[in-house]
Amino acid sequence: MSTLFFVNVPHDCSDDELAEWVQSSGIAVKTVRVIRDLVAGVSPSFAYVEIAEKIRVADAVQKLNGHNIRERTIIVSEARKRTSAA
Repeated sequence: MSTLFFVNVPHDCSDDELAEWVQSSGIAVKTVRVIRDLVAGVSPSFAYVEIAEKIRVADAVQKLNGHNIRERTIIVSEARKRTSAA
């Protein structure tokens, strides 16, 4: 499985809404996490989506990058692996 990083997600976008949007492009989703500000409860416009199917990450990025959710152009890339602090 691979994780995609989404930028410019609408501030009030839910995990379910983003999952439906990704799935409408024919990409199976395992998990979605729209990042939220804990105080304000809104998204700072980014999210992580773990894709379940064996689609190549480059193909998923090509299908999704540059398309709109509620008139916001979404930027999609492969999420970077976390590195531990030294």
